[in-house]
Amino acid sequence: MRKSSKELKLKHMTTCEVDSVLTSQAPLFLPMGTLEAHGRHLPSGTDTICAEEVALALARTFGGVVAPPIEYGLTNVFAQTAPASFSPVSVFSDYVENVIVGFLKHGFTKIVIINGHGGNREPLKPLIRKMSRRGRAALAVINWWILATDVSKKIYGEASDGHAALEETSCVLAKYPELVKKEFFEKEKDLYIPDDGIWLFPPPGEVLISEPEKGLPDFSQDKAEKFFDAVIDDIKGRLSVWFDSLGKFQNKRGLR
Repeated sequence: MRKSSKELKLKHMTTCEVDSVLTSQAPLFLPMGTLEAHGRHLPSGTDTICAEEVALALARTFGGVVAPPIEYGLTNVFAQTAPASFSPVSVFSDYVENVIVGFLKHGFTKIVIINGHGGNREPLKPLIRKMSRRGRAALAVINWWILATDVSKKIYGEASDGHAALEETSCVLAKYPELVKKEFFEKEKDLYIPDDGIWLFPPPGEVLISEPEKGLPDFSQDKAEKFFDAVIDDIKGRLSVWFDSLGKFQNKRGLR
């Protein structure tokens, strides 16, 4: 029977249910985003919303569970636009590290971070490398929107490589269509193409794209659902190979 989202969330489980999860060595999916402006057509929690939905879909496939999201990330470009979350990088890194260490201490051996925010990527790199040296736990970070680029090209014929643009709009539209305000989107007011020759804080537009008229938000519900399903299928394939490989190396001496 297909598990509901509530049944997959760690925060809804009793200690007895968590014990069962640990015994089965199920993977733990940890969504991560931020609070940040996403144009006038998307919610400020878009990064976390998308990360959690990706995590739920993957947990359903792999028999895993989803940890409560880390919603306060490192907002940089839109730090001056309300609402925006930010803390010193060291504070963010220490917090994330302690969250993961807590899960490891309690017996989770496979932890997959689903990251939905570009500003979190740089501090996550050294953190995961550092933690991978601590013992037998297998750790992964998935920046879902980057992996979604090829899917975008197949579904829409193009990709945005941007912010609050094609991929993120499609993700929210697929799962929470009521949160997408198509009527608020105006190209003249919302679009901006960043240029490394001039840094603007805040940018004059919150929908960031890399080329004119390319990767703009698409408001087709049907395409959005196909997009989301295809993204999940792609990530499933990648994770399946990884999970299968772990069985070869997990033993009393460690992973390798």
